[in-house]
Amino acid sequence: MAFSRLARPLLGLAALTCGGCLEYLEPGDLGQFRYLGDYVAEEEFLFPRPVADRNGSIYALMGSPELAQTEATVGYPAGGGWRGRCSVHQNVDRGLHGWLDTTVDRAWYWSGDAIAEVNGSTSDCRQILSRDPNSQSQLAFKAVIPQVKWTPSRRTMVGLVKAPSDPVPFQVVIDLDLRRYSRFEEFVPRNADNVVSLGVGGDEATEAGFMVIRYEIGGSDAEEPDVRVEARFLDANAEVTDIVAVGGLDAFEEDAMTGYMQVGTAGWAAGVLSDGSVLLFDRANAQHITDTGPLEPVGVHLWEGTAWVVGMANGRPSIAAVNDQGRLDSPVVWAASERLANSLRTNVVVQDDRFTPIRTLTWANPEPAFGAFPLVVPNAPWAYATDTSLMMVAGPSYTSGGQTFVSLAAGPVGLSYP
Repeated sequence: MAFSRLARPLLGLAALTCGGCLEYLEPGDLGQFRYLGDYVAEEEFLFPRPVADRNGSIYALMGSPELAQTEATVGYPAGGGWRGRCSVHQNVDRGLHGWLDTTVDRAWYWSGDAIAEVNGSTSDCRQILSRDPNSQSQLAFKAVIPQVKWTPSRRTMVGLVKAPSDPVPFQVVIDLDLRRYSRFEEFVPRNADNVVSLGVGGDEATEAGFMVIRYEIGGSDAEEPDVRVEARFLDANAEVTDIVAVGGLDAFEEDAMTGYMQVGTAGWAAGVLSDGSVLLFDRANAQHITDTGPLEPVGVHLWEGTAWVVGMANGRPSIAAVNDQGRLDSPVVWAASERLANSLRTNVVVQDDRFTPIRTLTWANPEPAFGAFPLVVPNAPWAYATDTSLMMVAGPSYTSGGQTFVSLAAGPVGLSYP
């Protein structure tokens, strides 16, 4: 879900109240951070931005794009502590992709080939559609659009799913409540081989999204296969509405995008690839940008209808807008990120409400849990309130049994672009 969606009136904002009035955070300011727990300090670990549901619960996720190891936990509104350790994952060859979306009291993440649902009310979790309801074959979600279509009667999501016996995957509408697919379309062309997803993105306007797919046609011991890469737009019924040929990406493998892609109101979608190049496309054209000038892209964020490529330039956090012509503007310094970095270069008060009585701790010079600078991460920050997002920070560390552990905390931060 992109930051442009309606901000939620979260109960967690009670931590920001002052004298009975709501105090919104200025860009670069820190709100009340809460002790999440102690976790193994591995360089490969990824700590995606926390998300929140409309009841005010916060969801934190730890894992790695490289390792088959994932853990999610739920933090309840101020004073409620953290509960649950969800570890749903499938496939040792794929790692964590990240949060997909939330509703009133649920959050869903995608890890490996599995979709997991985390219940914000009970902190329980379960895997969605691990097996085909009819054949009982194990299902692998090769691609999942990071957006839930939510109606009074059901909650659905669109994905690309494959059983071991399927020659090609199927585009399906996933009923998240019944845990079954209610509609499916076979991938075309049906003679495609080695169909993989390079990346996915959600589009609020269509209530579905898009995916960049790589596949092969033909090929034998005597000849090379015809490799094709396409950007495919899908609607909420899992039907392909537009296909755009993409050049220059034949050599990229599965999950080549660093995070979810984003699309601006002008219709141009953007994604950052593992080599730092940028893919831009709309429903008619696509271009692969290998020269981004001084900007070293990390991911793509969405803010008030504009897609921003975020990264580092000349040693400073910087962002470049995707303009209406489908080009990258010159990068500018991301002031909010620098202000957050300065805010962390001091003593930060952290509330530990995991147990009673609640304790107040002081962490000296905590760091972003992921990334060189605050919010310079592959996936877009989550809308927590007006101009406010959520972030994880890493505090004190210690060694036990030859293993290093780091303390993590999550809390709200003020945000603006650029």
